Amino acid sequence: MSPTDAVSDLRRATFFAAAEEDRLRGLAERSFPRRLRDGQILFTEGEPSEHLFVVRTGRIRIVARSPRGDELVLSVLGPGEVLGELSMIDQGPRSATAEALGDVELLAVAATDVRTVLEAQPALLLAAAAELAGTVRRLTGSAADLVFLDLPRRLAKLLVGEASAGPDGTLRVDPGMSQSGLAARLGVTRQTLNRALAGLTRRGWVEAQGPQFVLRDPDALRRFAGS
Repeated sequence: MSPTDAVSDLRRATFFAAAEEDRLRGLAERSFPRRLRDGQILFTEGEPSEHLFVVRTGRIRIVARSPRGDELVLSVLGPGEVLGELSMIDQGPRSATAEALGDVELLAVAATDVRTVLEAQPALLLAAAAELAGTVRRLTGSAADLVFLDLPRRLAKLLVGEASAGPDGTLRVDPGMSQSGLAARLGVTRQTLNRALAGLTRRGWVEAQGPQFVLRDPDALRRFAGS
């Protein structure tokens, strides 16, 4: 990977969007690529933190695990998003585990280098604060949904929120993970998820096509999720 490519990858991340060109190039010159296969672990909860990562291609899921092995997926990150910013700022251990969903390419930047740039350019501190604020808002919303919405409505909200238009114009969702992984993201068992999905399918709102879901009536799903 050339420094120019690395600069482009860093610039695409909102975390570094306000960085001065010379500082961004300095980070790029000291960065290096990481490649993961499906299911590979980037880092685990509790381990020391030495790098900030920018997702170049693919998706990474951030997951918390209980001592019994139960999982809760906190977020799924895609190209242009960063991970490891919390540990980079407070220099504490990793707060969750990061696992590849399919093949993933990342750009790794030493946390010490990023902190040096943040200290030298206060505008980047605001960008970092905005990034963390977005994470807090997302987690706050997820926590509220767990308390106030039943599973069918949480599932409907997730499907509507992540849908994009396919080649045929229909709205589709590709979770990029198994139904067990999707269940972990919603904080339930696979059997419970299957029942909720069957209910949405019976109403004619959703159709499963292989690993993807087609939204046959997105308006009905939106109304249902907000009811």
